[in-house]
Amino acid sequence: MWGNDGSWVGSDAQTIARAVTNREVSASQVLDDHLAHIKARNPELNALVTVAEDQAIRAADDLDTRIGRGEDVGPLAGVPFTVKDLIATAGVRTTAGSRALEHNVPSVDAPAVAAMRAAGAILVGKTNTPEFGASGLTHNDLFGYTVNPLRPGGVPRSPGGSSGGEAAAVASGMSVVGLGTDFGGSVRWPAHCTGLRSVRPTIGRVDPDGQYPGVPSGDHLLTNPATMHGTLQTIGPMARTLDDAALVLRVLSSRQYRWTDPGSVDLARLDITWAPGDGTVPVGVEIVAAVAGAARRLGARPYEGGALAEGNDLFGTLRSVETHTDIEELGTDFGANIATMLSDVRDVDRQVVERLWAQRSDLVHRLLGEMGDVLVLPVASIPAPPLGEELFDVGGQSLTWAQALASCRAISVTGLPSVVVPVGNTKSGLPIGVQFVARPWCEHVALAVAARL
Repeated sequence: MWGNDGSWVGSDAQTIARAVTNREVSASQVLDDHLAHIKARNPELNALVTVAEDQAIRAADDLDTRIGRGEDVGPLAGVPFTVKDLIATAGVRTTAGSRALEHNVPSVDAPAVAAMRAAGAILVGKTNTPEFGASGLTHNDLFGYTVNPLRPGGVPRSPGGSSGGEAAAVASGMSVVGLGTDFGGSVRWPAHCTGLRSVRPTIGRVDPDGQYPGVPSGDHLLTNPATMHGTLQTIGPMARTLDDAALVLRVLSSRQYRWTDPGSVDLARLDITWAPGDGTVPVGVEIVAAVAGAARRLGARPYEGGALAEGNDLFGTLRSVETHTDIEELGTDFGANIATMLSDVRDVDRQVVERLWAQRSDLVHRLLGEMGDVLVLPVASIPAPPLGEELFDVGGQSLTWAQALASCRAISVTGLPSVVVPVGNTKSGLPIGVQFVARPWCEHVALAVAARL
């Protein structure tokens, strides 16, 4: 929707792309509006750590020229987008929030970024992340804290993490859509904290290459399949509307995998289950009520299996046996969080690690047998936390951010797709997101169920 002040800030991706394609507005004008908005909002929010203004201006000018020649420029024509600073962008600094990569400028885009550009989207900048994405709260020694654009009661809050900068950029209108990454909840938790829509795709749906840390291969950065990070972390879209999130996912989706339109799903035939949490940590009363309300509207039955409660612990155990070699090979100039993580590395018998991955395979098999077509559950135990806080009281129990994300981590370890949409607010005005978990390659089913709400 075109803003009341004549600006295109706040418009959705499909409206912008249609208007740019039909020459109702130039890509350059849309970009100018968003660059002006970045200059106005980013000093307060610290969401973008690198603004790619010159490159974006050239890309918009080129797009307008191609449209003038009658070329088909793609479904995201002229749509400004941002990218989490863990993902490689050609000619634009990519730091992963680390001093070790402070001056790193890749020469090749991650495949996901290349797909966005090929679809006509305009990269406007890179967004803040905790160092190497290894935290659920977005701050680092290089760029500092990112602030949630939502501030009910005037209390500064975190946008979550590790895609917190991306969430703040999209939620505040500095970009229209964005690319985040999700390991233990990193596109789902920030969407919950800022009232956005996001998708953690099935492992493999989106080409994972181009994420830091990774394996250098010439000018490219490849995913390391021998690591938990390389196996389970995905790139996923964040947007203000579910239709935009679905559109970006379709653009990102690898060609070898068939895309199914969410509109083709017969909701009446679905077996939907729901759970008030993963079963290992308490969840805030208001959040449980929001999940229960969503489940009731969908006619969901209670989840009664045992596999879900094992996922969070298995995620943590697998993480504890990681060696983090890909990070160590980047140097030694790391912040306290990464330094501690590296110092905690211990020698583990290879057979122990292999047994854990076998346990993971069994867990996935059992969860698929218990969850039906879609599982509805919380994103986190808490809403967006006050900026700088690290421990959170839930039902008299003190939780770390990692414990508060147990419901996300339980799904991450399975590699199943999950869609997050806001379904309500706390009494204090903070958004509450719910995740809809589907079977492998069935993002369209989760999107269809989420759209019903």
